[in-house]
Amino acid sequence: MQGDVQRRTAQGLPSDDGFIQIELSKQPVPYHIVRCFEDHITPEDSRSLALSSCWLACRCTDVMRGRLAPSMLQRNLTANCLTKLETMSHLLENHLQNHRELREQFCFLPVVPHQILGMFVSPVTLELTAHLTIGRTHYWANLVFKRVGSRWMCTLADVG
Repeated sequence: MQGDVQRRTAQGLPSDDGFIQIELSKQPVPYHIVRCFEDHITPEDSRSLALSSCWLACRCTDVMRGRLAPSMLQRNLTANCLTKLETMSHLLENHLQNHRELREQFCFLPVVPHQILGMFVSPVTLELTAHLTIGRTHYWANLVFKRVGSRWMCTLADVG
């Protein structure tokens, strides 16, 4: 995509910057991914992971608020991560039963991504933060990906 660039931070760490198009966002979503090491990770790899992590952050939020079945993400999340997400969904559902106004704001409006920030902390671990909104409320989703063979699997998904 035009505008994607590879840079070096002030500390000399390589970084990849660009924009991804996401269905629910009115504007392209910017991403910034830094590497703590020199490796063969390309700007295309960073862009692809930014796109898939943005999609996954939105879907994890939908699972948490009961709009998507957890089984829909079993190919993307480890079993432990999926179990924790399901537990959070159940806890949130119990809380929202007593707070109707919060349910209306949180459960019915779409998740809109605004920014992706990430860091490869090792050649096999990527930590990302996605800035999301639901209505006027801002949320941050933290995701950790581990490379398992040739696939990147989400091992932690935390939305708050």
